[in-house]
Amino acid sequence: MLSQLMELLENKENGLSLSEISRTMNAQPSAILAMIDLLVKKGKLLEIGPDGKCCTTCGVQSDCNLLAARGKRYVVNASLLDE
Repeated sequence: MLSQLMELLENKENGLSLSEISRTMNAQPSAILAMIDLLVKKGKLLEIGPDGKCCTTCGVQSDCNLLAARGKRYVVNASLLDE
């Protein structure tokens, strides 16, 4: 299922939200989130905000109104695609 998740996100330039991923994969959001967390920790996925910027490099994640309203999106780490 991890490879299915990676394949799904490889073709999504603007990434997908947790709800979009769980709906597409027909799986519970909690199960998808566990996989996403693992792939983020391994550096295979990046968390981005709804505006397309990387959440992990922003210092105001906790105060972000846009992030609170729309949630994070997830994309494949572009440096992995170059390999």
